[in-house]
Amino acid sequence: MTELYDTVSWLEPLLLDPIPADMVEMADQMLTLKGRLEGLYPDETAERIGQLLQLTNSFYSNLIEGQYTSPKVIEQKARIKRSAKQLTEIATSHVHVQRALERIIDRDGGPDWRSLFSVSFVSLVHRGLFRDASEQELQIQGLDTPMVPGQLRDIAQLNVSVGQHDAPAYQAVRPMLERMQVVYGRIADPRYRLIAALGYHHRLAWVHPFPDGNGRVVRMITHLQLLKLGLASPLWSLSRGLARNHEAYYQHLALADQHRQGDLDGRGQLSLKALQAFVRFMLHTCIDQMTYMLDALDRDALRSRLERAVVFDERFIAAGIKPETARALHILITQGAVLRNDFKVYMGLGERTAINQLKLLVHLGVVDSPSPKSRLIHPGFPVWFAQLVFPDLHKRFI
Repeated sequence: MTELYDTVSWLEPLLLDPIPADMVEMADQMLTLKGRLEGLYPDETAERIGQLLQLTNSFYSNLIEGQYTSPKVIEQKARIKRSAKQLTEIATSHVHVQRALERIIDRDGGPDWRSLFSVSFVSLVHRGLFRDASEQELQIQGLDTPMVPGQLRDIAQLNVSVGQHDAPAYQAVRPMLERMQVVYGRIADPRYRLIAALGYHHRLAWVHPFPDGNGRVVRMITHLQLLKLGLASPLWSLSRGLARNHEAYYQHLALADQHRQGDLDGRGQLSLKALQAFVRFMLHTCIDQMTYMLDALDRDALRSRLERAVVFDERFIAAGIKPETARALHILITQGAVLRNDFKVYMGLGERTAINQLKLLVHLGVVDSPSPKSRLIHPGFPVWFAQLVFPDLHKRFI
């Protein structure tokens, strides 16, 4: 190591002050896009797509770390109830942790904005992601002892280097986290909170509070902060956008590690211009992914993809699904729930044939029926089906 950052002053600048007008405009654009996304489909459909996007977040966060676990495998393992005695892959833990923390943040009386920057919250996320990891996953190259889930580097008394970045001295980790909570946690304006959360994304990664797993923790926390702001709609995934542009993501992270570049580059120790560029990149990525899902969820386009899927996909063909079911599936998705008898009518088939077709669709998982005789049925989005109706949702960009 060439230099250890041992005081909180090395974090500066933390805020973009004044905030450039184009960033405020992009924050407003995100609010507009959020409203458009929420108006597309009823809550029942959005909730089910949200469950699918939890798998998507895990898939892409894993991929960014250079580890590939197929969405199908994540889906299968995520169905297994998490047990304290059960070792699970990190990708599966990601789904469980996201679901649990989203419930905490969504409920009445959930954590306030300031709490989402606390030392305890950062440790909680890391502990949740790695508590069931195997000994092999917890072992860090070059270290004699394994990583302890949720334990900061100050407790481990460990200094680390990541690529070209020498992380701050372990003694400074906790004071730096506490300083960021004070600065970012006191912001009130929702737009400025958004910009602050994206700036925090870099600064938390720069501090590197844990021996390993920091990238996963940072992306999870950003997602949860966006959720607290009402911007993390279940209908889009930031991690997908970061994986899609992973080289630019890492480049912007690295550039924001740079020291101040002359008298016109802010007043702090680190580069203000590079932090601004990072936040702009993150805002553009958010907008890109929200726009992608708006296009993917367009009702007319969705109808066309359903019609093609039912006719040409091998699973529908092997199951004996008739083309007429596409119309009924489209109505089910756009309404969120329909009466079982109405769904059969929408197919326009004879009574016996419609009953059989519905059973087959339930078996395939594209229709969710709580019981064989449930009056109401809902849309289902198993991974294989979602990949047909949402183009490139789970594409291996890396």
